This record gives sequence, structure tokens and C-alpha cells, in this order.
Amino acid sequence: MKAELKIVAYQLVLVLIVASLAWGFYPEGLGVKAILYGGAISVLTSIVMACRLSQAVGRLSQGNQRGSLYVYLGVIERLIIAIALFSLGFLWLKLSPAYTVLGLIAGQIGFMIGGFRVKD
Repeated sequence: MKAELKIVAYQLVLVLIVASLAWGFYPEGLGVKAILYGGAISVLTSIVMACRLSQAVGRLSQGNQRGSLYVYLGVIERLIIAIALFSLGFLWLKLSPAYTVLGLIAGQIGFMIGGFRVKD
């Protein structure tokens, strides 16, 4: 679980850097909320994936052959959560799609920099 915390930390730092750069260029706050929201989507979906992968590894280490089911469930949950949160942000919160996606991209780059591993 230590590796997953490292990834979340990288994601948060990168999203905060991008949001602060946006605040520097647009002091009136244009898009900062959307960038933070998109980054939060990225972090939340990474946490869901980490939990499901941890469950899958636990099941496989116990000798249960259904561990891959938890990986598939994690992928489906991650997709549904991302779609629901994007819809909420665009339709109800009226956030800018471009800045929301920018925040998501920043979070995903943080995910890649963190180097996801199943084992610590």
C-alpha cells in the first residue's frame, strides 16, 4: 500500500502545481476549480483501482483463482465513477470541460511518474 500512497502523492502534487500555474495566469480563478476537480477524479479512480488490485492479489495469494474478477470489477467501477463525476462536473457544477480534462491529465501524469506496482 506504500506504493499507492506514493502515486496519490505524486498526483496531488502535480495537480496542485497545474492549478497554481493556472491561478498565476488567471488570478480571477478561471478554471482553477475545474482543474482541481479533474485532478480529484484522477486521484479517486486511482484509489479505487489500488483497492481492487489489493483485493485481487490477496485472493490469488490465498489460492483463489477468482482474483482476476476483482481486477475486472475495478476497471468497471473506475469507468463508472469517472463518467458519473465528469457528468456531475459538466452538467450540475457547470465546470469548464477543457480545464477539467487538464486536471485529469495532470493527475494521470502523476500516476505514471509514481510508477504503479502491485507489490510494495
